[in-house]
Amino acid sequence: MTGRALTLLLAPLLVVALAAAWGALLVPGLVLFTVAVLLVVIDSRSAPGPSRVEVERHVDRLFSVGAANPVSLVVRAPRGASLTLRDDAPVTMLASAQLHTMHGAGETGYSLTPRARGDADFGRVHVRSRGPWGLGTRDFEAARPQTVRVDADISAVRVYEALARRGQLEELGVRTLRRHGDGTEFERVREAVPDDPLRFINWRATARTGRLMATELAPERDQPVIACIDHGRLMGVGAGPLTKLDHALNAALLLLHVALRTGDRAGLVAFADGVTATVEPRAGSAHLRRLLDAIGPLQPGEIESDYTAALTAVRTRQRRRALIAIFTDVVDRDQAAALIAQCTLLRRRHLTLVISVRDPAVEDMVRARPATPEEVYARAIAGGIAADRSDALRLLRAAGIDIIDADARTLSPRLVNRYLELKRRAAL
Repeated sequence: MTGRALTLLLAPLLVVALAAAWGALLVPGLVLFTVAVLLVVIDSRSAPGPSRVEVERHVDRLFSVGAANPVSLVVRAPRGASLTLRDDAPVTMLASAQLHTMHGAGETGYSLTPRARGDADFGRVHVRSRGPWGLGTRDFEAARPQTVRVDADISAVRVYEALARRGQLEELGVRTLRRHGDGTEFERVREAVPDDPLRFINWRATARTGRLMATELAPERDQPVIACIDHGRLMGVGAGPLTKLDHALNAALLLLHVALRTGDRAGLVAFADGVTATVEPRAGSAHLRRLLDAIGPLQPGEIESDYTAALTAVRTRQRRRALIAIFTDVVDRDQAAALIAQCTLLRRRHLTLVISVRDPAVEDMVRARPATPEEVYARAIAGGIAADRSDALRLLRAAGIDIIDADARTLSPRLVNRYLELKRRAAL
């Protein structure tokens, strides 16, 4: 029932109430009330129902955690039909809008931001249709239930590809400028430019063409890049709206995609108290689907991670030199010592890179000015956590281990830039 209908029904009720003083008003009041009820019923019956209104929900079957995923509702209805839609979206997702108003056929949309990975279920779309006089309404359900899968944030991969095609990767924070001559594999012979080093001048081509020519080298391809993802207890800690594990998976997925795109082979090792998932390094864009399937089931564990068991397995299985990117969180000196011991063994053959996600809430709490005893206590705890973590990272750097310590906003571009820098320097 609408507000207009409520007003229509209250007017005769007021007449009935006045009948207590003037009895002659009772019968007219009841007649008016009956007429008002009939008008509301007739109007609600005239509202377009499920036989005349169709709603289809269009969504991607794969959602990205922590990203805004579009949802489209396509409505087919009579011209001028006044409809209000409410989609029964998964409760684990934050919706940009709850109610959608439509006038006739058309399309409306909103976005959903998942807070956890896994399968999520849509219910049906609840439709409220108004009658032509705006008095009555008809409620019914449309669209079919659907199930979508929420995985690591592949929207960053899509953005990377779109910007790469337009040559605008700088918008993502990725530096793509390549210095001529970097690398170990021959790419082409071109005309020399003033900043070319003398050692890259191709004298044979110069003599043949009569112009100063230079050899351009490209970074070596087909090199293994292995993401070692820790999903132990500490990675289940929140870092903003997502866990540290979710941020690590998003960054790892983008790194592996860029590695595949540049011609390298991408692999994956997931571990907690032992190795839980392994994907052998392979090349080709189709391999990204295998990596995504392996990442999907990973959830934070309830026990401490065992670096010795996991990285020993990596060292044993991976004989060819590779970039070993270890996604973890180091919070104390004992944990740092265990990681240093394994990275020292890995560095005999491989190139290691430790990636750690900072929790912005801890940093904000340390910088905040407390106003209550509870806030003073919270700041002291946060300060202790931050100090222990800084001490652990300092130990790792002192041991010569390459580290990226960043928050979720800068982690992915910093990681991709470091990988591309290592490729440019032929460090692999």
